[in-house]
Parts: sequence; C-alpha cells; structure tokens
Amino acid sequence: MEVRILSVLRSRVLCGGLALVAGLTFMSAASGAAFAETFTSTQVEKFSETFSDEAFLCQNRPYTVTATGQTVTHLTARTDAAGNIVPPLRFHEQIHAKVVAVPLDGTGPTYVGHFHTFDLETIRSVKHGTVIAETDTDHNKVVAKGSDGSRVRLQEHHHFTINANGDVTVEFGKVKASC
Repeated sequence: MEVRILSVLRSRVLCGGLALVAGLTFMSAASGAAFAETFTSTQVEKFSETFSDEAFLCQNRPYTVTATGQTVTHLTARTDAAGNIVPPLRFHEQIHAKVVAVPLDGTGPTYVGHFHTFDLETIRSVKHGTVIAETDTDHNKVVAKGSDGSRVRLQEHHHFTINANGDVTVEFGKVKASC
C-alpha cells in the first residue's frame, strides 16, 4: 500500500495496548476463576513521527512525511481473582494527527492535511470461558491539500467477526482513494 502513514500510525495501536490486551486475554481466557473486578483505563499520549521512505498519497516519488497528533486509548475489562485480564473486554483507540508531506527531491507539491484512525475491539468469552469470540472494526482517513491546489483523500474501513466456533462470520475491507 502506498500510504505508509496508515501503517506507521496503525502500528502504534498494535504495539501499544492491543498487543498487551490480546496476550493477557488469551492467556487467561480458559481459566474458570471468578471475576474479581471490572476496570476502565484511559491513556492519552501526544506524538510526532517522521519517515522518508515511501510515496505519499497518489504520488510516485518519495516524500518526507511528518505526523503530529494525539492517541487516546481506552480499555474496559475484567480481571480474575489472580489479576489477569479476562473477557469480556472492549478496547478502543483513536488517533488524530496533522500531516505534512514534502517531496524528497524538491519537485512536486507539498501536502498539508490530517489523519484520523479508529480501532474498536470487542472480545468476549462463551461456553463458560473456554472459547473466545471477537469483533474488530477499523476506520482510517487521510485528507490533504497540495501546494499546487490538488487534493488527495484515502478512506479505509475494515471489519471482521469471529464466532464462538472460531469461524470468521463477517469480513470485509473497503478502500477508497481520490487524487
């Protein structure tokens, strides 16, 4: 995919709370321990990232892209008597960022715009905690205006649902780009 900004910012989701939540969830999912407590956690983090190794939206030359913004991560879950995170849980993350993309070779338009991503995970246990069911929804949007008056936009929407039998019952991905 030519839009590295999506993968860079999406990696913040995967490397952050989601990896921790998923690991703890599946580690504890089969335990039959009684639930000790429901908790909610919210984390807000500002960030700035720069990379220069791929083309920006609809362009075929490398750009230096800087994204500066904020991540809000929210988790509602339960813990068992041992303090392990167990289903059901709901993980939600939103990232908003300003984006500036400048061509490395100095030719072509400079783009200024914004980025928004949304990730929602719902994980629940069924059959007395021995099986996991999951729903995952992701929305990503980049909109930018070029110094030459051009506009670029990318929208993505991905979703999947896994039932208690481990079967994917819903799965789709929609990507729309306009240059």
